[in-house]
Amino acid sequence: MEQKDGLKEIDEAEWIPHPEFNCWDMVVHDSMDRLIKCNLSVRPAYCDRGHLQLLIDGYLNIDWADGFPRYFFSMEEATHHTKVFLKWRLWEHRTYPHPHKDHFTASTHIDGVSHPL
Repeated sequence: MEQKDGLKEIDEAEWIPHPEFNCWDMVVHDSMDRLIKCNLSVRPAYCDRGHLQLLIDGYLNIDWADGFPRYFFSMEEATHHTKVFLKWRLWEHRTYPHPHKDHFTASTHIDGVSHPL
């Protein structure tokens, strides 16, 4: 699979609900057409780190430094983060520019918003 096709697949990917298990799955492919499975599950109501837990399985060489599982408070937040992560990890495509040293002056602009340092 080529990068443009892989990025399009990620953009169009949707969560498949499994209400009997309180979770959703999303499946995409890497450059060698291997499956990458994302699982988003509901956490107990008392959990204060987030309402949803994300796990990703596949040929990504995910280790402890990647910080999985990851936690989110909304489907929108989880979906956006999952797709940004997959685009970078699978295709080295930056959704946002990398903040280089020139960004760190009296203020920096991230996502079009000025943040004083």
